[in-house]
Amino acid sequence: MTYLTPPNLDDRRFADLLQEARDRIRQQCPDWTDLSPSDPGMVLLETFAHLTEIMIYRLNRLPEKAYIEFLNLIGVRLQPPAAAVTRLVFSLPKPLGHAVEIPKGVRVTLGRAGSGREPPIFTTSEAVTIPAGSTSAESVAYHCDWVRGELAGKSSGLQGFFVNAKRPPIVAPNRDGLDLVVAVEAGPDEIEDHTAALEYDGKSYIVWREAENFANPGSDGRVYLVDRLTGKIMFTPALRLPDPAGGMTPLQTLAQIPPAGREIRLWYRRGGGAEGNLAANTLNTLKDPIVGVAVTNPEPAAGGKAAETLENALIRGPQQIHSLERVVTARDYALLAVHCSGAANRAKAFTRADIWSHARPGTVEVLIVPNLPAPDDYSAPLTAEQLYALESEEARLRIQNALAERRPLGTECQVSWARYKNVTVRAQIVTHREEDPQNLKDRLLRKLYRGINPIEANSAQPWPFGQPLRVFDVYKILGDDPGVKSVNDVRLSVEHAPNADVGALCADAFQSKTWYSATPAGLFRSSNDGEGWELIEAFAGEKIDAIKAWPKEAGAGPNHAGLLAISSRLPGSASRVRVSLDCGESWLDYVQTNFLVEDMAWVERDAKLALLLATEKGLFELGVPWDPAAGPKPVQFDAEDNEIPLYAVTVSADPSGLVNVALAAGNNRGIYLSNNGGRAGSFSAIGLKGELVRLLAVQNQGGHSYLWAGIGAPGTDPGKGCFRWRLTGTSDNNEGWKGFQAGWQAGSCNGLAFVGEEVFAASQRLGVLSLNTNSAAPAWKAPDAKCGLPVRDVGRFQAVDAIAAAPAGKAPLMCGGVEGLYLRGAAGEFRNCSADSFPDIVTVPCNWLLCSGAHALEVVSEDETPSD
Repeated sequence: MTYLTPPNLDDRRFADLLQEARDRIRQQCPDWTDLSPSDPGMVLLETFAHLTEIMIYRLNRLPEKAYIEFLNLIGVRLQPPAAAVTRLVFSLPKPLGHAVEIPKGVRVTLGRAGSGREPPIFTTSEAVTIPAGSTSAESVAYHCDWVRGELAGKSSGLQGFFVNAKRPPIVAPNRDGLDLVVAVEAGPDEIEDHTAALEYDGKSYIVWREAENFANPGSDGRVYLVDRLTGKIMFTPALRLPDPAGGMTPLQTLAQIPPAGREIRLWYRRGGGAEGNLAANTLNTLKDPIVGVAVTNPEPAAGGKAAETLENALIRGPQQIHSLERVVTARDYALLAVHCSGAANRAKAFTRADIWSHARPGTVEVLIVPNLPAPDDYSAPLTAEQLYALESEEARLRIQNALAERRPLGTECQVSWARYKNVTVRAQIVTHREEDPQNLKDRLLRKLYRGINPIEANSAQPWPFGQPLRVFDVYKILGDDPGVKSVNDVRLSVEHAPNADVGALCADAFQSKTWYSATPAGLFRSSNDGEGWELIEAFAGEKIDAIKAWPKEAGAGPNHAGLLAISSRLPGSASRVRVSLDCGESWLDYVQTNFLVEDMAWVERDAKLALLLATEKGLFELGVPWDPAAGPKPVQFDAEDNEIPLYAVTVSADPSGLVNVALAAGNNRGIYLSNNGGRAGSFSAIGLKGELVRLLAVQNQGGHSYLWAGIGAPGTDPGKGCFRWRLTGTSDNNEGWKGFQAGWQAGSCNGLAFVGEEVFAASQRLGVLSLNTNSAAPAWKAPDAKCGLPVRDVGRFQAVDAIAAAPAGKAPLMCGGVEGLYLRGAAGEFRNCSADSFPDIVTVPCNWLLCSGAHALEVVSEDETPSD
């Protein structure tokens, strides 16, 4: 893009002015022949030329001054400093028999400050009490000084009147709205019901409201404008407006003016700045001691930001023209998210429906990256963990409220912290023999840390949202250094991947190319058919047993997209059940049981969602959303013994609305089937007693629905494969259970998935077997030893513990076990799709960012490598 270059108003320089003077002398004074610099007259001319050049320089700056004045006219102001905020915990060594008051305005600082500078001071924004018998209480604190009841002046009663705070700058607005309170002395009977007022020093004051302009002063007209950086508080001017007759109205004010002689007092927070961004557990010194009370900040203090510079405001001004009063475009949302608070370094806005199938139309999501001081030299990586530690709910809500005030009617806005994925570069660098290897290594590491960086600082371009890291990017970053002769053996690795002990796997029926898997590390999600995985939640001390997104077999409705349930096992005989309504982006409060949950299934009855839990104590139901205190309620499925342990539960819904629920009972008690949505008392036993049924699955094929039962096999037993039951809407059918044992020598059946007429079974010993149900004599076909699945020993594969197919029985098909996840190709071959190291590319979802891990570079001289 080529920008217009404005001409100088006068482009003459010192030499030009002096030459003009010489030409004039020759024309007007031909007798003046000595024009050398030593001539006294020429000395005076040079002096005047120098002074004139200075005046021309100032004249040429008029466009810059006019530009600044134009920005002032449209309301662009320098942003004030923002105060960091944190949560303080005040504690006692032991409970007391009386309450301990922590007053508002208590100051807290660091235990030890850096040399040569004053330690930052935080001030509590509210009074709290440590109750009798308790040991702690919490309060929000801001990095600021609290100025109380400052007399700014007395009103003149004239339009355009203003006062000044005596200790500017006033910090940027905080969520509690108490960062600036302007109160005007009240007269007799002026304070009415619902009027915001306060009392100070024996006088009553009415609180006025801050506004962005005087166009909408409200019903009472008590508004003012403020320049927080300078502390100037302005009241309404007066003007004349056109009248219907074509003339002008008498002089009138746009809002109220404080009556003459009334006191104007200010309560405000001053200070702020980036120095208030502190690590957790560093604020532990009370400047205003309270006997027996200790204090700390369990979370980092974040959101502090220095006042804006004029240079930055000149760049920001043209952009902010588009979003001064409302947010419409994605850029509007992002700009306001960054500038309304010091908590965000950068932001990205997008319509959620463009990414998520469950999103409501008209919902805008704004992702924000926390603000932090820029690294001095990028000698160390900025990791995801560092960024997560700076997030605070206080800062997020502040930005959320600012955007909500300006969003268009009929839209919703959701503000979330961004998610990150650490990536590490490993490479061998060959350097010229003249280069110092250690200096080069340090230089290249700084380039990588600066290049793969999610924040915007020191003119460094941040890594874009959703952009993968390719080996080409690494070559470009490293190869630009003149000391590098060649870059070899580049590998990209990630910190977390589901590359071992996969215990559960599930495909999302609504979100395209989306899969979920579980390992001891936590819950992973892929949004690109396994090309890349992200750890979306780690549940410490828990082992995830089951993952259930809403399946197509259970019916597809508008409220089913985004549903995801997981059950995890706790030490001992207990489980936790969690539900997400947005593909794992957030979670409802969990429900904990005192028994093990073996399997789960989604069901919908009477337009209400529920989870059916197959447990060691029978069948239970959880309404979604639920009351965590209520817990799951038991569902009767056997008239004689309702606590029969259950291993599996599955749901199938046909187009007519009939909902079938099947249960696999323990103790070899067979299968139970309900044709009434799994309601209590609607189950019937349909056979397979004496069989070790461990899993159930539903296949939809050719207009029919089939219930499949996978049979377990202890020890070296070859197993019986699977049985199938055609669902007819009743508790019986003419075919009964049909066995598929031919060709099965694989031991236990651990999982089932369906692609068209083919059935794929995860087995204990022979990997993934396939069966074509349309063939004349269906038989299980074991994979070839070179299929790509991990081999345990001769003639035996590693156990496959989970298997899933894409929605509607389409490829791809994925399985998992002790060596990670494997994706089946079109020719039946399998390839690992859960590696943590890559030769070419590391992907990232479109709403995530990449961060640098601890890059590992081996630098060798060209003398140490073999020549070509």
